[in-house]
Amino acid sequence: MDTLFIEYRDPIFGIIIFFAIIFIIAFLNYWWSVFKSKEERYGIEQFIKRFEVMADANEYKKLLDEFSISSESLGLLAHTYSKSGEYEKAIGIYVIALKRAKSKDEKQYFLFELGKTYFKAGFLRRSADIFVELLRFYPRHEEALKNLTVVYEQLKEYDKALETLDALEEMNIEASSEKNFIKALKTLRDETKTIKQKYEILSHLAKKESIIGRILFEFAKKENLSFDINLINANTILDLLWECDEEKLKNSSEPLIQAVLSAKGDGECPQNAPFELEILSVLKKQNYTKATLSFEYTCTACKGTFPVHFYRCPSCHTLKNPHISLSLIKSEYEKYYSF
Repeated sequence: MDTLFIEYRDPIFGIIIFFAIIFIIAFLNYWWSVFKSKEERYGIEQFIKRFEVMADANEYKKLLDEFSISSESLGLLAHTYSKSGEYEKAIGIYVIALKRAKSKDEKQYFLFELGKTYFKAGFLRRSADIFVELLRFYPRHEEALKNLTVVYEQLKEYDKALETLDALEEMNIEASSEKNFIKALKTLRDETKTIKQKYEILSHLAKKESIIGRILFEFAKKENLSFDINLINANTILDLLWECDEEKLKNSSEPLIQAVLSAKGDGECPQNAPFELEILSVLKKQNYTKATLSFEYTCTACKGTFPVHFYRCPSCHTLKNPHISLSLIKSEYEKYYSF
């Protein structure tokens, strides 16, 4: 029997078989990549047809469709329109650019920018659909996952947001702060939990993330719950402390809270207090009541300043405690409280 298959022991025959296997694998891999490329292109083409209705009637879109403008130039033009707030035009041009995109990187870029533009325009569901489609073809797109988390958060679909954050953690990207924040928001909307259970969960999360301390403070005030205000970083709730009833603050030994009380006319202002609070404290002692405070909130990441408080920056979408700036202004009312 061995004499019939002696050629199998020939080294040259083994080398031939080895290279034949390599050739077959390379050949199959090549045609598989061609098939996947065609499937990807067809899938994207079918997907973007859902977003063509908005811009079909525009003359500029027909004009751009007729001329052979490069996809790079279209992308630059769409980005310019998006920056100036003309989102409808930007969306229409991104759709054209997607049709003309040839490389994988171009398709990935235009899909991502299209999703961001829909988000800026306020079309959250469409934005989510585009990011999901992008991740179907490019599942390790970090920025798409981060933006999809923000979209799901805006849509109040917290379970999906947590799943997206799990995917980020699988890529060894730190997302614990985001997860704790989403869990806090989910807890507030959970109708199956009692007020006490919500308070306990928020208290536990506040120990991990300082940003949740403000959520806990607002929740406790809304539900009229008693709690130790010293457990919360006073710098993150300075505006809320200013609007709070003095009786709620008198038991605190925190210097900043004592400074707020002094500015309201109760007690002595401690050393190293913010300048605006010191001035108000002096004015109160002179019985001058026509001054009060206004607040501005600055993102510590992008330095954007906004007139209302935010947990996630409206500009760069970074999740951080904003820096609260004080300004002295003329009081329009003698006294009011938000709680």
